[in-house]
Amino acid sequence: MADWRQDRREERRRQIRRRRLLAAGALVAVAAAIVVVLAAASSGDGGRGSHLSRSAAQKSTARSQPGRSGSGKVRNATPQPGWRPHLGPVPILEYHVLGKAPPEAPYPELYVSRPDFRRQMNWLDRNGFEAVTLAQVEEAWYRGGTLPPKPIVISFDDGYRPQFTFALPQLRRHGWAGVLNLKAEGSDLYRSNVEAMIDAGWELASHSIHHSDLTTIDAARLREEVAASRRLLQREYGVPVENFCYPSGRFDETVIAAVEAAGYVGATTEIPGDASREKPQELARFEVLGSAGVSGVAADLR
Repeated sequence: MADWRQDRREERRRQIRRRRLLAAGALVAVAAAIVVVLAAASSGDGGRGSHLSRSAAQKSTARSQPGRSGSGKVRNATPQPGWRPHLGPVPILEYHVLGKAPPEAPYPELYVSRPDFRRQMNWLDRNGFEAVTLAQVEEAWYRGGTLPPKPIVISFDDGYRPQFTFALPQLRRHGWAGVLNLKAEGSDLYRSNVEAMIDAGWELASHSIHHSDLTTIDAARLREEVAASRRLLQREYGVPVENFCYPSGRFDETVIAAVEAAGYVGATTEIPGDASREKPQELARFEVLGSAGVSGVAADLR
């Protein structure tokens, strides 16, 4: 019996020693991990190296997510099988704000309700239209590119938030890209919004800097609004800006000359009708107003 108790005591002592060794080993491992973290944090100017590593990892993750760096491009952002050369006219729709006009809105007709916009896009799709960018149209007109059988351009002026929050996902449902005619300063869109639209395949076009009436300003201000706005957008977003949109549709021969001197391929107006390759600096558009509904869009396109 005594031998049995002695054996149990020895076994307990061995278990206690093992637990102590395991605990000591765990403490050593924790201490080593702390040393590694502190060393990484202290390297590269007091922790900036660690921050930059995390930033690079976050950017890498962002690049791999849908909608970044082309990974989220819609179908029609690139030519598709079945597209053909096209030299004829192309309709361009012009939108402003998507949503209900507030009581104090100075131009309530510029507000198209979201249900109406959704129905208009669905009608276009059912009737065989396929939205492309103006740059793709110009590629077909002047450089032998191809377009779908019934091309249409859907353009959005100024840079209102619903153009990102609502128009972008609605057009994505159809596989379409739009054209964002953006004021270089003072729009409602964040830079990340514009980048997401570009990454989806949208075209970025200039809508001047301050949305001034270009027919009433002097030569220096005209160059700023037309040429400098293009440079600002190109520098900010790193993409070609090949087209201009006249603020409020106002232009004359002097303004056209400034647009040509700035190197734009084309410019859109508010003249109703289909856009034609013969007048690249006077491209017509159908302005979609809040009262248009589906029937108004259908009437313009018949």
